[in-house]
Amino acid sequence: MSEKKNRQKKHDSILIVALLALAAALGGGYYFFHREPAMRAEVTIDGKLAETLDLSKDQEVTIHGAHNGVNRLVVKDGEIWCEEATCPDQVCVHQGKQSRDGEMIVCLPSLMIVQVKGEER
Repeated sequence: MSEKKNRQKKHDSILIVALLALAAALGGGYYFFHREPAMRAEVTIDGKLAETLDLSKDQEVTIHGAHNGVNRLVVKDGEIWCEEATCPDQVCVHQGKQSRDGEMIVCLPSLMIVQVKGEER
């Protein structure tokens, strides 16, 4: 019986290592294919496109989101970030600067999503 348990533990270990390797490969592939600098940021409020920002132009924009939420977005040197927000948790502010295709800034209380996009494929 103990030999069967040892064999099962060995198989479990191999499965765990294989899954971790697969996860690392998929994560690395995503990172590699989304490394291009972004061209624009699309701001949606509750799933509806509210604003498209050109990341090559320095600007500050105030976004009025759902539930009376307000977010101040800053675009500078090809990066975008949320400088200020009226939401209580400030997660969107702490997400920092985004500049690569596929990156996002999310403010759930305001239902705001900023998706950074590169060239159309």
